[in-house]
Amino acid sequence: MDRMLLGDILQRNAQDPGLMHKKAIIFGSRELTYGNLNEQCNRVANGLRDLGVRKGDRIGVLSRNSDTYVTVYFALAKLGAIMVPVNFWYRSREVHYTLRQSGVRGLIFHRRFAEVVAGVGSLSNLEWTLTIGDHSGNRLEELAAGSPADEPGVELDENDPHIILYTSGTTGFPKGAVFSHKSHYLQALSLARSTGGHSGDVGLVVYPLFHTGGPDCLVLPHFLMGATLVILDGADPDAILSAAARHRATNIFCVPTVWRWILARQRRSNYDVTSIQRCLGSSDTFPTALLKDILAAFESDVYVTYGLTEAGCILTVCRLTSSDLGKLGSVGRPMAPVELDVVDSSGNPVATGEVGEVVAKTAFAMLEYWNMPEKTVEALKGGWLYTGDLGRIDNDGYLYLSGRAKDMIVSGGENIYPLEIERLLKENPKIRDAAVVGIPDREWGESVLAAVVASDGADLTADEVSNYVRARLAGFKKPRWVEIIPEFPVTTATGKVRKAVLRERYREKYGTA
Repeated sequence: MDRMLLGDILQRNAQDPGLMHKKAIIFGSRELTYGNLNEQCNRVANGLRDLGVRKGDRIGVLSRNSDTYVTVYFALAKLGAIMVPVNFWYRSREVHYTLRQSGVRGLIFHRRFAEVVAGVGSLSNLEWTLTIGDHSGNRLEELAAGSPADEPGVELDENDPHIILYTSGTTGFPKGAVFSHKSHYLQALSLARSTGGHSGDVGLVVYPLFHTGGPDCLVLPHFLMGATLVILDGADPDAILSAAARHRATNIFCVPTVWRWILARQRRSNYDVTSIQRCLGSSDTFPTALLKDILAAFESDVYVTYGLTEAGCILTVCRLTSSDLGKLGSVGRPMAPVELDVVDSSGNPVATGEVGEVVAKTAFAMLEYWNMPEKTVEALKGGWLYTGDLGRIDNDGYLYLSGRAKDMIVSGGENIYPLEIERLLKENPKIRDAAVVGIPDREWGESVLAAVVASDGADLTADEVSNYVRARLAGFKKPRWVEIIPEFPVTTATGKVRKAVLRERYREKYGTA
């Protein structure tokens, strides 16, 4: 295998007679071949180098999905600079935190975020800014237009860091996970091979590109295969289905929430999705009913994946077909080269089939948390990444998740895994979504609270919810408290429920400890 540098992927494709004229990116009415894209990346890289960007510099990027975002991603990789993607849902205070904590020297941002960025001028580490899509000076486009298209020629090592990805922050302040070129190269290659990726693919980018799901689950795997990407800015189901039909997309990769939107729209609109070969998803647990609905709506395979930002994105893959649902409920077996285990609170492996914390040993894993040595030590121990997720592994090596370690509820000495109750509740046709948390209880230690969102038009009561669980699970797992709410507090990137917010909100209302 050649050296595993991300910028080399584009360079190789641009020099390949069979790929140089092939479409690499489609964004709206704009299309870039691999040759065009590599040339544009080089122009941006050389312009940034003339601006003073050097290997190891941290450079912030704040923009919505576009072809330009991908260009900047690879330009920084070719320079050996460390990209710091900024969540475009962030407000000024959160942007300030990300840029200050990472110590960026420069910031590239789209003009639509000018107001958000205005408040970060006081950062002592920020030396310059460049805008995208502006008509005034200091524009990225002007910088690129006046720069040569030659390869930058920076001496790089595949173990050099290339990006700092900030976690979604479901349990506190986001932490910046640092990754090397090699880690993301290997992860993308393994994911492409594990999910049947090929050069004829046309993939839809629905994930935000600031999120690991965008570059690591889609951009890099497709480019490694010499495939085509259709970049979408947002998760509008009509836009997704329309793009799939128009460009004859072969795969869609998105979170369960977006899959629900897609299925609801497809039932009403019936787009031509016969080109879809693979439906993929991650970032949250897929309810059994949702997976069956996807299989019924699309004549394709479904790939359930499991991973986390710190793991370089994806660790396991489970393939399901309409004729083979044998491992329904599992998130699959480890990809190569990933080793998984399940351990107790002391770090000792548990018996097959028992629940414990999922740990992974893989070349995909982060190098460290940026400027957080204590958190790094907590997460990386003896070559293993401690995921914070609870799960069990069966005799065939398939992983089944039980929830987050921090979410586990201990009531009267019994361990209660919220995910088990949530899965059950989501099977109730009157319940659209559910989240279960523990509430301090003076007598039992903790009591179960279920927060649920009712299905459209459903007449649902708290007693119904409680009795539904009591009839199907052990009595100690029955929710003591039920809250029927219109929507959950969620993370902006992936729509994950912020359980810490729910715990705090209802601790004050029901807690007795």
